[in-house]
Amino acid sequence: MGTNPALVVFSALYPPHAGGVETYVQSLSRALVRRGRRVVAVTMALGANPGLTDESGVEVLRLPCRPLLGGRYPVPHRDASYRAGWRWLAEQAICGVVVNTRFYLLSHDGLRFAHERHVRPVLIEHGSAHLTMGSPILDAGVRLVEHALTARCKRFPADCYAVSRKASAWLEHFGIPSRGELSNAIDADEFCALASGRNFRAELGVDEGDLLVAFVGRLVKEKGVESLAEACRKAREGGSPVSVVMAGTGPLESTLREREEGVHCAGGLARPDVAALLRQADVLCLPSRSEGFATALLEAAACGTPFIATDVGGARELAPDPSCGTVLPDASPRTVASALVRAERHRSELRTQGTKLARLVRKERTWDATALRVLAACKRANEDPAV
Repeated sequence: MGTNPALVVFSALYPPHAGGVETYVQSLSRALVRRGRRVVAVTMALGANPGLTDESGVEVLRLPCRPLLGGRYPVPHRDASYRAGWRWLAEQAICGVVVNTRFYLLSHDGLRFAHERHVRPVLIEHGSAHLTMGSPILDAGVRLVEHALTARCKRFPADCYAVSRKASAWLEHFGIPSRGELSNAIDADEFCALASGRNFRAELGVDEGDLLVAFVGRLVKEKGVESLAEACRKAREGGSPVSVVMAGTGPLESTLREREEGVHCAGGLARPDVAALLRQADVLCLPSRSEGFATALLEAAACGTPFIATDVGGARELAPDPSCGTVLPDASPRTVASALVRAERHRSELRTQGTKLARLVRKERTWDATALRVLAACKRANEDPAV
């Protein structure tokens, strides 16, 4: 392990646990290491043993936790191992602190750690709407808890940024001004090179003439998967050969597997298989309720696959006009079906969109560029006399 001053990056979620925040933090940490920085990523031990490991040059400190909400909300298990991890961290020289998300208890611990070390941290917002449990009563309680946790977070001074313009606007909902965006990004060529040899049309029995629509994400209500399945049914009933392949797992998986012809569940896919699916797909559809900056949009763009998505974080950045992608006004089955039918009838337009997107992410959405912005944000936070 290194002895130089470390940039400490806190995130309750980190691989092998899968998700957009996890990918963001791991990719950012590795990009910082490639720039010669020492990085310590502090996270919860979800899917891995507690302790300190070296992973592609990143020192990953996993602390014991108790997973709540199916692992979506890990809380610290403050046992002897947890305290030992913090003692090791307290012994390290540090040059900056980056905290991802507002509402995890580990994030609060990270903000307190920065305060005690007299370092002003950079806090990165990854959301663009309240968390949802799919129940109005539960969701009302979740909103109250989120506001309370955010108020606790605001006790510690920090420079706040977000992964997209939507996420920056969401910070304002909590009375937190955003200093700008530290955008989600992708190593486009590396992602495409990962693609496995799987042929999803052949595996799932999708006709060669069908418009292959991919969905990548958790199979939960807020991701719009039920709307997408119903839109597929409407499009096929109207005579449009559309097939949807859903990559992911979640509570709606069994329901979706029982849908009629045209909807195929591929289950949870490793990243090489996601790359293969997106390279084979004609279009990605993401009718989600909210996203900070959807990684799936970047992955599709890297593969030259255009998208149909609701106006979530990242959609407008990647598709400021229809020449790059389709941004939906809402996620109703009727609206999604209309977009699928139009895509099926204008496949050459899809190819043009995909080519433009592929160029855009390789030029503007690289991890090296985001890493440079993060380093500048950390420097500004601790040198700006106006702060």
